[in-house]
Amino acid sequence: MRHVQLRELHAVTREQCCQRLGAICLIVGSLCVLVARLAHGDLPTDTGEQALSFVVASPLYPLVHLGDWVGVLIWTSGLVALSASLTDRTAWAIGRLGAVSVLLGAAVHITEFSIDGYALPTLADTWATAAPADRASLEYGARLVLVAIGGPSTSSLAILWGSTLMLFGLATRSEGYNSALGWTGVIVGAVIFALGAIQFVKPNVVFPGVILYGGGTIVSQLWTLVLGLVMWRRAHAEASQP
Repeated sequence: MRHVQLRELHAVTREQCCQRLGAICLIVGSLCVLVARLAHGDLPTDTGEQALSFVVASPLYPLVHLGDWVGVLIWTSGLVALSASLTDRTAWAIGRLGAVSVLLGAAVHITEFSIDGYALPTLADTWATAAPADRASLEYGARLVLVAIGGPSTSSLAILWGSTLMLFGLATRSEGYNSALGWTGVIVGAVIFALGAIQFVKPNVVFPGVILYGGGTIVSQLWTLVLGLVMWRRAHAEASQP
């Protein structure tokens, strides 16, 4: 009997640790991504010349991308820790699907942002000092980079900010978190996923991609920031119970 009680106490302690770790990672990760998103600005994608001019005028462009994917890595760790803290059977199953979604989306997003943050500054540095006759080929190369990362960018939008929010919204609601918070995550995630799917099929036809990506990132990070704060308060409240 004493062994069973100790095992149950250990399980509760483990779940509370996952909650606290997840809360810290979500709060820090969300803030990092929000700052990076706001510092990134709206990269023009209509022509390679506009994109390279924008990057030349943004000397911190590589660091902004580095900060973004570091923030996404921390943020992803928070959601994985959240999935490990779930005790309800339905929430546990949905949380595992959410963990798969966020890991897959983060891998695509970090790859896309690494290419963007490395390739465009490299081309921009050469373009800034190149002769007018040599700039056309560099602008064409920049345009190719933008088109190549467009697919992964839209896919990561739909998965990382879309399906991930839907799944964790459902999981937290089943676990007993605030119902309004859970449904907000489901609705916001579903809208982002749908718009991302449309953007993938019809790039920039329905709405500018930069508005969708920037808006989707900001809204999703605000939701997970609130979720992180709720997780911290919940873990503290459970630890205070006798």
